[in-house]
Amino acid sequence: MKKIFFVKLILWILFFVILVIAPFAVIKNRYITVDLFRKGRFDIKDVIKYFPFSAANSLREWEEKVLKGRVVYTIEKGDQLSYVRAVSQKTASALYCKVKLDINKRPVIRWKWRVDKFPERKLPESIESKKEEDFAARVYVMMPAAFFTKSKAIEYIWSETLEKGTSGQSGYSKNIKVLVLEKGTSDDWQFEKRDIYEDFVKLFGEKPRLKIGAIAFMTDADSTETSADAVYDEIKIGYE
Repeated sequence: MKKIFFVKLILWILFFVILVIAPFAVIKNRYITVDLFRKGRFDIKDVIKYFPFSAANSLREWEEKVLKGRVVYTIEKGDQLSYVRAVSQKTASALYCKVKLDINKRPVIRWKWRVDKFPERKLPESIESKKEEDFAARVYVMMPAAFFTKSKAIEYIWSETLEKGTSGQSGYSKNIKVLVLEKGTSDDWQFEKRDIYEDFVKLFGEKPRLKIGAIAFMTDADSTETSADAVYDEIKIGYE
């Protein structure tokens, strides 16, 4: 297990390096919520990036970082909706998109998601677990630095058993802070909108000094060597 931990740690470091050196409300019916989500309290006034995942090539702006095998990310269409489905079979890879935002201008990020299958664990679920560090759904806001050891990230997760609002430090880096937004199974889409500045101060205990350089999302089940399945949609980031 120690070998898996160090391999995954190295791959996360490489993930940050790539970003640095590259050029610079629950609604009950999942099929009729698009307009409510866009125009309701979850909307953003000054949009910098918006990903509705409505076309077959909607993932063209996203790059993949493979950590251990490739997760299958596909655009899937349902009744009046299209979205990204992520299926992990003992694999871990993230999709990320480079964006530039000044975190001190109070940017916000919103999206909707749903977990259809959680990884199967032998140990109790834990944010800081190094042995079974798998989550069915994660969304990241990443702040790269010139020296990758100073890069920081906020990781929002959907947990099977941890209570909403639980937060802590990733087992792989003190510079990755984790916040649980959803718990347990749901037949419906869950909607999120986060004040990134506020979350950063809460999680890191200090004001941010770095700018946002990328957002990412990931489903993984490599550490447990099982499977996980989740869907993501309507990712939008900008300023209020």
